[in-house]
Amino acid sequence: MAKERKPNSRVSGVSQADAVSADEGLQPTIAGLERLIMSRNLFERTLHGLATRSANWRESAAIWAGSLIGDESQVLKVYFHHELCDDKGGPLSLELTEEAKFTLYETLRRESLKLVGMIHTHPKDWVDLSLVDQGNQLCSRIGFWSLVVPWYARKPWELSSIGVHIRSDIGWYRLTPDEVIQHVIISGE
Repeated sequence: MAKERKPNSRVSGVSQADAVSADEGLQPTIAGLERLIMSRNLFERTLHGLATRSANWRESAAIWAGSLIGDESQVLKVYFHHELCDDKGGPLSLELTEEAKFTLYETLRRESLKLVGMIHTHPKDWVDLSLVDQGNQLCSRIGFWSLVVPWYARKPWELSSIGVHIRSDIGWYRLTPDEVIQHVIISGE
């Protein structure tokens, strides 16, 4: 006698086992899991700027621009949201206006830079992307980076405590700690 399958309450006519096995096939494909590369000076300047703007009570954010060559995203410049516009930051939110986005895009075009990623703070140690974070992105290109820094970017700054996410062909993928070590390169001065 065949084993009776428990129905999937979310999709009528599809068993829970079939729903789970279908989900297992949805693994992100990212061209070799790209590399994010930047100088230690730029990384620390970004985190310092986020911490200063956050002032231990509000979210802050920045955009990284640079070059895209093969599977390498090289960060060359940082643009802080609050320098682009009044980001209306609060304890759990901030906003980059459409006007500020278009001004940024024009600046990037003039400077021959590409959007590489963005980085923003969260108030606690939770560093996943919220639904708002996932939906309000500057760029939907596969390989675009999004980092989340806990505790409003207060020191100590440890890469292992930062949520590192990359846009894949099926949405956002959070790198494991081992993948972060392999694919986020912060070097030199």
